Amino acid sequence: MIEISPQTNPLIWAAGPCASSGLGDTCDWISLKNAKGAFIYVTEIGNNATDLILDHVHQGIANATQGAIPALTTGQEFPIWINLLTTTTDAWVKQTDALTYTIGHTAIAKMVAFYISASKLTSGYSWIQLGTSGGHATNIVSVHYQLVGIRYAQATPPTAIA
Repeated sequence: MIEISPQTNPLIWAAGPCASSGLGDTCDWISLKNAKGAFIYVTEIGNNATDLILDHVHQGIANATQGAIPALTTGQEFPIWINLLTTTTDAWVKQTDALTYTIGHTAIAKMVAFYISASKLTSGYSWIQLGTSGGHATNIVSVHYQLVGIRYAQATPPTAIA
């Protein structure tokens, strides 16, 4: 039997709710060291004139304190799913694998999911953080990470938070 629980697939708060224009590189860092990967879930609502661009996923050796932090780049593209009509449907639509996604400004709550496989990270890197640009001061965004495939099946898995 496969156990599915918040202990084996923890959902981790990354940022928000906050103004989408202020998100930038303020999301928390998480470690994929003990996981196969992580989903990054972004929820945004607001119909003001600036799109929110999910424009990079940083990878790190330790976390934000380690100096130069490269973003995933060509050859490290990841799967993306969207639900741009969350008030009327629960259907997720697979997009072409990419490194970025732009959320258009509409009044309907929108959700975007990235899947970052630990195997896609540069050798020696095990930490990730979502970075954004654009957005609007009155549009609201929240970000969560969900670890997938934790390698240590124990009552309390090792923490993934810095």
